[in-house]
Amino acid sequence: MIHDKIEQALNKQIRHEISAAYSYLAMAAYFDQQNLAGFAHWMQHQRQEELEHAMRLFQYVIDRGGKVELETIEKPQSTFNSIKAVFEKSLDLEKINTQAIDELYSLAVDLKDYATQSRLQWFLDEQVEEEKTMSEILSLLEIAGDNKSALLALNNQLGQRASAS
Repeated sequence: MIHDKIEQALNKQIRHEISAAYSYLAMAAYFDQQNLAGFAHWMQHQRQEELEHAMRLFQYVIDRGGKVELETIEKPQSTFNSIKAVFEKSLDLEKINTQAIDELYSLAVDLKDYATQSRLQWFLDEQVEEEKTMSEILSLLEIAGDNKSALLALNNQLGQRASAS
């Protein structure tokens, strides 16, 4: 049986993952409205990844005999000043997610919940990759600056993203 504190924290993390997915969906819509289909495609994949993360946690709570409590998701930001601003917001979302997972892992350590620690190891590793990817894209956007050809090339490159699953 899952500890009440872990169950509550996992439910909070499920909400966070779904909220991030909702944010990425809003970003995809923003890019579609800007006729940047490659960036929109990339954000749709991010949305799907976040939903998959939420479902991993959802199933884990169920598997441990816990109860999933779904809460309200806030309206995400949907307008941005630039492509770079979208990815800065994305990096911020990932950093917040990393902090939340770190806190969840710390709770699992404090409660000696070894099964949850084991399950969360995948999420810890995933967050390293997520932050690295966002940082790399931001670096490319910094290099591209206002060069429309470079931005269109990056739009094309990100549009080639294939699903990891």
